[in-house]
Amino acid sequence: MSRLASLVGVLLLASSTAASALGDRRESCGGVILTHVEGLAAAEAKRADDLVNADGLLWRIDAPRVAPSYLYGAIRSTDDSVLEIARRAARQIDAAKVVATELGGPLDSIEKANIGAKMLARALDRGHDTFDGVVVAADREPIEKLIADRGYPVELAHHLKLWLLAILTSIPSCETEREAQGLPEVDQFLAQTAVDRGIKVLGLETPEEQLDALSAIRPEEAAALLALAAREPGANEDVYATLLELYRQGRPAEILPITDVAGEMNAAERAAEDEFTRRLLGGRNAVMAERASPLIRAGGAFIAVGALHLSGKDGLVERFRAAGFKVTKVW
Repeated sequence: MSRLASLVGVLLLASSTAASALGDRRESCGGVILTHVEGLAAAEAKRADDLVNADGLLWRIDAPRVAPSYLYGAIRSTDDSVLEIARRAARQIDAAKVVATELGGPLDSIEKANIGAKMLARALDRGHDTFDGVVVAADREPIEKLIADRGYPVELAHHLKLWLLAILTSIPSCETEREAQGLPEVDQFLAQTAVDRGIKVLGLETPEEQLDALSAIRPEEAAALLALAAREPGANEDVYATLLELYRQGRPAEILPITDVAGEMNAAERAAEDEFTRRLLGGRNAVMAERASPLIRAGGAFIAVGALHLSGKDGLVERFRAAGFKVTKVW
């Protein structure tokens, strides 16, 4: 079962803006919550390093002689219950001097469209069939069916790089539909809250840097992820439903061991998912920590990034502690 849906849901903006440009999608959110899947205890033990600081969404960061800062683990969702949690965290914005999110903002429809256009431009390959030499014959028809069922043109898909197709097919249809309707989601809600209060909003990354992380996915890895999604077409909705439930409980990182044992993956698919996780978390954590640290030293920062960036031995909580800050869970 794919972790792609959970990672994209927690971490990224650009994928959903690109999705809205490609075609009609059906609004069909459902899914089974997988928090009691067989073998979970053993998977959690193997994932012990990834689950350090996995319990908690809002953290207080203290630096000497300045006002405290706060670190919040956000999620890319328009779900009402998730937004209610974000409203609770947003109370800390009232006393903040600066708010930092992954891309800054709030982004208006034109800015979102520009990000989506850049993503599509980077992924488009007019002169080649991107399936050739990468997608094996047995997987072609199931992948094409997956793409068509998600409302995307199959002919166009053969001229899109596979990393984009893997991401687009991982996003729950209900999320792209609700965002197309203009419903608020968490990071934009937090940025708008800051703007409404006259507080400066900064970005810890650029859209180009996020696209760099995505487009670095090798075609062979993306093909394996697509084959997995085609074989288990309902899996991403299960992952998304489970992620939302874990987020409500304040422990979203537990999605990682759950997806390790839910469903069946072959060696190539598991390696592809692990590499995708590494690309989207590891290097980006270092950049975010480096850029956020001066804001913490100045005091009064409210920092909101994808929740999976907080946990783990390589996560932001541990990185800020290693930088000499005191980091304490609030809730």
